Amino acid sequence: SISTEILSRMIYISEDIEFGTVIFSTKDWIQPSDEKEIVRVTSFIANVITKAILKSQKIKENQFDVLVYLESFKIKQINYQFVKYLADILKQLFPEKLRKTIIIDPPSVFIHSYEIIKKFIDKPTRAKISLISTKENRVLYDDIMDD
Repeated sequence: SISTEILSRMIYISEDIEFGTVIFSTKDWIQPSDEKEIVRVTSFIANVITKAILKSQKIKENQFDVLVYLESFKIKQINYQFVKYLADILKQLFPEKLRKTIIIDPPSVFIHSYEIIKKFIDKPTRAKISLISTKENRVLYDDIMDD
């Protein structure tokens, strides 16, 4: 079981950004291993997003941003059942609340995996997702390149 302490290190709200921004750090990422854990981690993420929206409301906004740091991400860490469940739940709980998602330093294998993952994400949401490389200082993927 993934402890709340570990979840809090992996998924948290940025203190440095005024806009409600959820940070996903894959440095110590632990993938939920079974259905019960998928539901628990998804609930934790939904709670963090709710807090991010409340933070944004302090500056009269009603959306949230997501920054995903994939600096040490391994492809085996993707649980497609979890990704699909999370995407479905977040779409129901937070319709039109996501302002943008920036995925930072994805390994090349992730970019190829994104071709599978994006099938679980509706087109308007995909248009809010960018993959960038800080090492190469360039955008790797955004809605302009999407089908």
